[in-house]
Amino acid sequence: SSDLSSGINAEYGGVNPEILINRFFGIFFMLFQTWGIWGNIVSVTVLKPEEEFNMTQDEINLMCGANYIVPKADDDKSDSDSTSGPSKAQIYTLAGIYLCFAVIGPLLIAFFLDPLSNYGEDERREQEGKSGIQLLMATFSHFINNKYQMLITPLTIWSGIEQGWFGASFTVAYIKCPIGIQYIGYFIIVYASADAFCSVTFGYLLKKIGRVPVFTMAAVLNLVVIFILLEWTPTTHSYLYLFAVMWGMADAVWQTQINAFYGVIFVGNEEPAFANYRLWESIGFLAAYLLSNNLQLKVFMYLMLAWLLASYIGYTVIEVLERKRTGSCSVYACTGGVVAPKEQEEK
Repeated sequence: SSDLSSGINAEYGGVNPEILINRFFGIFFMLFQTWGIWGNIVSVTVLKPEEEFNMTQDEINLMCGANYIVPKADDDKSDSDSTSGPSKAQIYTLAGIYLCFAVIGPLLIAFFLDPLSNYGEDERREQEGKSGIQLLMATFSHFINNKYQMLITPLTIWSGIEQGWFGASFTVAYIKCPIGIQYIGYFIIVYASADAFCSVTFGYLLKKIGRVPVFTMAAVLNLVVIFILLEWTPTTHSYLYLFAVMWGMADAVWQTQINAFYGVIFVGNEEPAFANYRLWESIGFLAAYLLSNNLQLKVFMYLMLAWLLASYIGYTVIEVLERKRTGSCSVYACTGGVVAPKEQEEK
């Protein structure tokens, strides 16, 4: 990410960098998000629990949805809200297939991907001469000394939280618990399909309506899904598929546009900026999995609401500061069209 942004800003100085950065991240995340399609086509083909799922509506209302709590290991009823689960043979078959792909992937990269040294990466790193410790110090220095980084960090953490919540909480509390474990793969396929499609199309939407409306749309989608699921545990597949699509659409914005936003507002500081991005997004993932395993889901979702609102406020402050600094809507912030960026000042 940092190499891409710095390369675009250096080589295409006369072109608005956000056009190219958005286009790249849109295509990249469209391909990346297809993991959920191919991986779960395999899983739903292999994992076919023989025991039929059976829970009453009262049990679903009491134990699933926002009332869901992860069963403890010492509970007398271990994971009673699910089916008996896949057999060991199914698990070993699935693990073997995934292991094959895990081996094939690095081999394809090693034999067919051009090394970065062909594009002067070794020379660039020699000129910079930063060790791992120096890069770590630069990462934290960038966070402490750059107000934009501090303001965008909550939204960066949110991008990890919302991905972790879907994988760790939604699939368990709203699919496995009320409907059955055998349906999780289908919902992730729908989620990933919406995510991949919107990753590439939202870049064109941003050119028409601007960055702020796109970010706002993603926040509204997340808020709507959380508010509805806090009060309702749907057992109709069509509604749950709709929520999976809405969450995938929002995730497409967070993944593509936050990356592109970093590339635009941290010109000249891409390496420590994107190091911060990965650090804080990973912390968001960690927080999502820790909280989902130790809190009732309803409590976790209320915390998510508060964090999302705080994150959006931080992002909005950056847009306001950028507009004051440039004297106009900076780089797609307010309307579509190309606005030539001014030389970035020290944030």
